[in-house]
Amino acid sequence: MDQPIKNEPMDAKAVAEAIDTGRPLPDIAFRVQMTVPALFDFYLFHAYSKASGFAANVLGLAVAFVGVFRYVNAGIGAVACALYIAVAIVFLGYTPLTLQWRARKAMRESRYRLPVRMTFSEKCGIIGEQGTNRRIYPWSEMRRAVVTPKTIGIYLDNDEAIVIPKGDFGDQFVPAFTMITRQLGLKNVRMQ
Repeated sequence: MDQPIKNEPMDAKAVAEAIDTGRPLPDIAFRVQMTVPALFDFYLFHAYSKASGFAANVLGLAVAFVGVFRYVNAGIGAVACALYIAVAIVFLGYTPLTLQWRARKAMRESRYRLPVRMTFSEKCGIIGEQGTNRRIYPWSEMRRAVVTPKTIGIYLDNDEAIVIPKGDFGDQFVPAFTMITRQLGLKNVRMQ
């Protein structure tokens, strides 16, 4: 783990050539160090990509709208309007605050706190090595990938996700993303 990873970056032309010819990409290795902002970013995407996350936002905005509407039409006083606004803020702020707390809590776990050496292989899948632990995630167990502003998340069969901060890919982002897309299919890769 302490040894530097020597991996020649593939330029865009080499990646395009590999795609055009159908030849496999070479293995891609890099070091992943999770951060609270990256994990929080993934949690936000995960929460708000579901109907419940969308509904919480709509409900919060609806409560604020009703309060302001009733105040403007002299149906309620300023104190009652302020209570509507406070409830709306709670609805809108609850999920992000909870997810920030979850991200900070998760970072105490060794699987996030300690660096992981990731290797992307077209033959084997994704190999994660952390200390003496090694885990292989075959491509056949991966269902879809999502690209958020700060991370790439790859969802597995068992509702688990491999989360990788984009910055950790370094010069290997294009070939790694190409490999993910090639293995999962473009329809299973969602970009934000």
